[in-house]
Amino acid sequence: MVDKSATKKKLMDMGVPEDYAHNLADGRKWDDVKILSPGEIAKICGLSSDEADKLSQVIQKFGKRARASSASATSTTVVRRRAAKRRVKVQQELEEFDVEQKMIQLSLDVHSGPVYDSLVQAAEKEGAEISMLTLSNLARAIEERGMAKLTAKQASAVISEAVIETNKTTVDPFEAVGIITAQSIGEPGTQMTMRTFHYAGVATVNVTQGLPRIIEIVDARKKSSTPTMRIHLDSNLREDEKKVRNLAASLEITDAKDIAVIETDVTQRRITLKLIPGNMKQKGIKPVEVREILSRRLKLFIEADNDARPKLLTIIPGRKKEADEANPNYTELLALEEKVKELRLKGVAGIERANTQKDANTGEFYIATIGSNLAAVSEFEGIDRARTYTNNITEIHQYLGVEAARQAIINELILTLNDARLDVDVRHLITVSDVMTSEGEVRAIGRHGVSGNKHSILARAAFEVTVNHLLRAGIIGEQDELAGVAENIIVGQPVALGTGSVELFYIPEES
Repeated sequence: MVDKSATKKKLMDMGVPEDYAHNLADGRKWDDVKILSPGEIAKICGLSSDEADKLSQVIQKFGKRARASSASATSTTVVRRRAAKRRVKVQQELEEFDVEQKMIQLSLDVHSGPVYDSLVQAAEKEGAEISMLTLSNLARAIEERGMAKLTAKQASAVISEAVIETNKTTVDPFEAVGIITAQSIGEPGTQMTMRTFHYAGVATVNVTQGLPRIIEIVDARKKSSTPTMRIHLDSNLREDEKKVRNLAASLEITDAKDIAVIETDVTQRRITLKLIPGNMKQKGIKPVEVREILSRRLKLFIEADNDARPKLLTIIPGRKKEADEANPNYTELLALEEKVKELRLKGVAGIERANTQKDANTGEFYIATIGSNLAAVSEFEGIDRARTYTNNITEIHQYLGVEAARQAIINELILTLNDARLDVDVRHLITVSDVMTSEGEVRAIGRHGVSGNKHSILARAAFEVTVNHLLRAGIIGEQDELAGVAENIIVGQPVALGTGSVELFYIPEES
């Protein structure tokens, strides 16, 4: 439909952004617009409920003011406001923690059955505090050995043995957990180095897996080489594939080159865009919207072959109005061409691709993306923020805090090692994540992070830039308490770990 220019102009005079004014005025008169409910406005403009309420209040307030002015027969001067260039960010309210829903989510990975039920009952009877995931793993292992059920005596024996083995895994006082952690991750790292080298040239393997991905994580890189997101949806959307696809299209970045064939006419110094109807339908964008966005972003006049349904758009550098005559040079033309090709027409910054997929276990639809922008995606209505996940640890830290970043480090390390078929005790990974986040932010394990901020002068000097650390310590009069491992080894003293943490004295008996 063709938008009503008078209605659109009136909405823009009220301060409604041009994009929203265009959508509201599309085939509607002012009398139709002013009676729209907030829900209808949200659906037409793709807004959240709070944004739609604010926009509805503006329209209703303007309508009341117009009726009052006509009744009093006084003239009112309306000042046009500049349309907002960007969508107003909405402060999302914190969601309450739903214990029941969380337990349902945790139980999705639990292996249920008669064996699992028997182990749960035995654990409750014995008073053993064993997680349901551990019980699930025990039940799965027992069933794999051909046992379909357990007697109460057998279940009790399994629980007792599990408690004994759990107690054996506890750490003794003054054990060198850091050194053991380094060795436990370093040895598989050697295997990952060889496997990563072996994978070279294989197109189907993600090159940021294996050791390169481990390095990204422990170096606390600001950006991942291949950022991805798994966007889950709330109960109103997750079963409707069409709605999920529409949401994916609104998230994915749409550039001018995605929906048009861009040609540069050097002789006449102009750029033409031949719009591709099929691509535009897939991306969910209209020709009129493309013309308006280009005009607003480039601040140039966009000539169209048809004002209602344009198929060919022409851009001349320097031509800001239809009546203007521009004579651009070759450099200006090339600069405008690059700008047009990279111009983002719609979508979330950072989301290069967004595909709809179906979970084989639950049957629900979700969106998998190439690229990540957790904060912007979370503002969209219909997103289940409690389950939406990104592999970009920096974004998680900025949006959800250091505790969430700590858990993300653990999750990413486990995922990377499992993909390489390497088994590392999760407690070693927890130790690494704890060290990286112990200061309230995500720090790299290196000269600019954990190793460079050690309290010991000798430990810092033994890692990198030795002279600088020693010179600075001498200038400010810094002291080294020799409390760690590296500094004691340097000076030839026993370290304060294991047997070196205790002192034995022999006191002879008096005769």
